[in-house]
Amino acid sequence: MAAKSRSQIIGEIEDYIDKNGGVFAQWFVGCTGAPKGMLFTQHGVKQKGDAWIARQAKDDLDAHDVVEYFVGTKRTKGRAKERRDTDLYVYAFKVKSHTRI
Repeated sequence: MAAKSRSQIIGEIEDYIDKNGGVFAQWFVGCTGAPKGMLFTQHGVKQKGDAWIARQAKDDLDAHDVVEYFVGTKRTKGRAKERRDTDLYVYAFKVKSHTRI
């Protein structure tokens, strides 16, 4: 996965949400160093059948800025956490009854 800019990640996630329901409040956005583990183990997202997306940012600052944009401006679910230099991936998933946020 090649690193992308903040605006590229925001655009791709917004497009993905639009194509998969379009209601930002039904989505969770976060950042991590291990997107697969976070999505499929921590949050219980199903790899096949659930709507999810992950993108690599250029650095942890960009990743956290993207999360802040979605949580603060678009009102997705998500939470502020202490920034770590390993948090290079932004992920989003549509919240379902079986997922954990």
